[in-house]
Parts: sequence; C-alpha cells; structure tokens
Amino acid sequence: MGHTNSTFTPRHFLESHPMSLTNRFGLVAGTTALAIAGTAFGGAESDNDALAQIAELKQELAQLKQENSQDWLTEQRSAEIRGIVQDVLADADTRTSLQSSGAMAGYNNGFFLASPDGNFSLKVGGQVQIRWTMNSAKEASNGQDTQWGFENRRTKLDFSGNVFSKDWTFRVRAAFNQGATNPGGSIADGAAALDFAYIEKAMDNGMSVRVGQFKAPWMREVLVDSAYQLAAERSILSQLFGQGYSQGAQFTYAMDNMRFMGGAFDGIGGQNNVTTSTYNSANTNWDNTPTNYAFAGRGEFKISGDWSQFDSLSSSKTNEAGMMVGVAVAYERGNKNALNAQAVSQDGVKEFGVTGDFTWDFGGGATLFASAVWVNTDDPNNSDTANPWGVSLQGGYFVNDDIELFGRYEYINFDTPAGGDDSKYNGFTVGANYFFAAGVKFTADFTYNLKGLTGANASAALNGAGLRQDSAGEDGQWAVRAQLQLLF
Repeated sequence: MGHTNSTFTPRHFLESHPMSLTNRFGLVAGTTALAIAGTAFGGAESDNDALAQIAELKQELAQLKQENSQDWLTEQRSAEIRGIVQDVLADADTRTSLQSSGAMAGYNNGFFLASPDGNFSLKVGGQVQIRWTMNSAKEASNGQDTQWGFENRRTKLDFSGNVFSKDWTFRVRAAFNQGATNPGGSIADGAAALDFAYIEKAMDNGMSVRVGQFKAPWMREVLVDSAYQLAAERSILSQLFGQGYSQGAQFTYAMDNMRFMGGAFDGIGGQNNVTTSTYNSANTNWDNTPTNYAFAGRGEFKISGDWSQFDSLSSSKTNEAGMMVGVAVAYERGNKNALNAQAVSQDGVKEFGVTGDFTWDFGGGATLFASAVWVNTDDPNNSDTANPWGVSLQGGYFVNDDIELFGRYEYINFDTPAGGDDSKYNGFTVGANYFFAAGVKFTADFTYNLKGLTGANASAALNGAGLRQDSAGEDGQWAVRAQLQLLF
C-alpha cells in the first residue's frame, strides 16, 4: 500500500534529470495523483504527511511556471541582443570600409573630409553674428531720436576645398539676407545669396588664376573677412569706398615678400558704395553688367612677419611682429545698365581710384592699421567732377589672452561744397573684444560722428554700422553696438 515515509524528493530528481517541460508537468501531476491515492489507504495518521507533500508539489509547480516565464523573457532578450549586435557589426563594417580607404575627417577651423593623398577635400564652415544696436540722432526724420533693437547682422555658410589635385580649389559661400519687415507687414526675405563662388588653379612659381565671383583686389579692410575685423563693423570709410563682390577673372603672382593681384571684372563697386554703388556686379547676368569695363590691381609688400597673420586685423599675444604695405588702383566705366539712386543713367561715367594701407603688428598683442583712399569721378553728363577722399586709423591691444581693447578714427570728405559740414564724416569708435574661444567673440563698442550726414552721402551702408541719416544742420549722432559672433 502507499507509504507516507517515502524517500522521493521531487526537487533533487528534477534538477539531476533534465527533461522537456511537458514531461516535467506530467511527472508532477502523476506524483500528485499517487500521493492522493495513497492517503486513502494509509489511514488518518498519514493525512498530515500527505498534505505536506501536496503543498510541496504545488510549490514546485509554481516554480516551474516562473522558470518557464523567465526562459521566454530570456529568449526575447537574446533575440534583441542578437539584433543589436548585428547592427553594430554592420556599422563597424562601414567604418572599417572608411578606414580602409584612408579617408580623413575632423575639425580644423571648420569641419572637413579629405582623401588620404589630399587630392580631394571639402571644408564646411559658417559665421553667425547677432547684434544689438542703440542709436541716437537729433531731429530724426521718423520722429524717434533714439532707437534700438536686435538683428542677425550676418549668417553665412561656407564650402571650400580642392578636387583632383591640390592645385584645383573652389569656394562657395551663401549669405542669408537680413531683409526688412515694414510697418505695413511686408515679409522679410532672409533668402540666401551668393557672395563667394569661384574656381582657382594654382600654377608653378607662385602664380594662380581665379574665375567666378569674389572681392576685387582693392581696399584691404574689405579683403579681410568680416569675421576678423577689429570692431563690430568695418570702418565707414571702407563701407562707402570699398569694393563689393565682383564677377570676373584675376591673376595672382606671389613671392616670399611680395604679391600682386590684377583682374578684369563686370564692375567692382560695393552695393552701398558712395561712388560706385551703381557698378556692383554681384550675381548679375552677362547681358546686365553695369560697366563697359572694370579693372583693379593691387600690390602688397611684406616687410616682416608671415602672410597668414595679415588675414586678420587683430593681433593676439602669441603673434610675432609683422609689417606690410599695400597699394591698389581701380578704373571702370559705366554703361546704360547702371542707374544711380535717382534712376539717372550712368552711361559713360568714369571712375578712377587709388588706395593705400599700412599694417604693423608689434608682437605681443598690439596692432596698428592705417588706410587712405581717393576717387575721381568724371561724368560726361555733368561738367563738374568730384574727388571724394578719406582716411582711417585704428589699433588694438590685448591686455590679456582674452580681452582686446581697440579704437578707431576716420575722416571723409565727399567733395560736395554745397553740402558744407553735412558732406563730411568725422567720427571715432572705441570698444573691446572678449574671446570666449577662438571662434566665439563678444564685441561692445561706441561710435560717434562729430559732423552730420545727409542726402546721398548718408548711404544705406551706414545702416549696417548702426547709423542713420542726419537732419540738415544736425550733428553729434552716436551708436552703441553689442555683438556675439560664432564661427564653426
């Protein structure tokens, strides 16, 4: 008959004899039935032992169910892990393929990709300038003597590199226009427009040829990129006399201590230039050029230092001493496509200009820059000729590794006798730069005009400097500018 003192131990048996889950459940159920049957013949004294065995078997059954659930979860995790591993291996294969090709990628004053031999490369960079300006002008035409506000002064994306060899280089840069939102509700455009778009071929002995759209070799302050200026904005002198982006071809010959650049263009005037704004040729079609001809040439003579240090108007404490002199000439003749601000044809109007500049980096964080320009305008439709001219002097000094103090003085005579003092600009700018990092700079400055600017002399270029047109007879306009610049 059934015996209650059986030595049968389910846990030990199951652990030492692995089998399928179905067999294990069957064994437990059969054992349970036998135990119940045994109790019917064993008498009352075995009831307690039988109940204890039933309780133990129930516990074993619950444990088996739990183990089954854990096995299912483990299988699900295993499938997920296998999928992740396969993805990682696939990604590793891709990276291995990139590594096996020897391609290089990283950051060096811009993000870049390059082939191992250097014959192919692409560099991506950009510039963002966020500026706050407060301006005060007496008897302002809009009735608001003091105005202030924020603007995205510059937002640019820059692509450059070389193809097939290091001798074939290119550059394409897009600048997003500020646009304007009028009180009437017209929408600001913010559209991208080309400024640089050229191809260049380097030849032997320091010679190269560049074709496309770029800055003509005229005023040095304009040739230095807006990202590397001393103050928040270029001088009024360079904005009113400087070149814009021109379409044309340029030849360059560079030696150790001298370099010469000369070219022919569709027009070299800046968009808001006081003398040649009607001759701007940026993004024009072949049949809509504003000049019959336009030429510009520039020579630079490096007395000491390295050419690369003259790419900026600042000179850090780590810079070595350097000195450079530059001279340039420009000549162009307008055609019927050129119209001035009054929509009067500039056909036949000739302009000849001369500019010179001197740069001196003292070393240890101090720099000095001087510039002068003279332009002759000969209009066959007007017996009078104009000879506007101007000078600018600016300098900076790093008081420590991060803070640079600067100052600038400039004087401009527009050669319009009827305008009196309103035909002159006589102003100064003082301020400071703080460099959070090499590509992050905060600038704060104050600019003041001792004279007044009215009429045609108050070009739209002044707005970019935070200035406005003065009312007749008024002077003493000032502006405060605070700007954060990020380069990437």
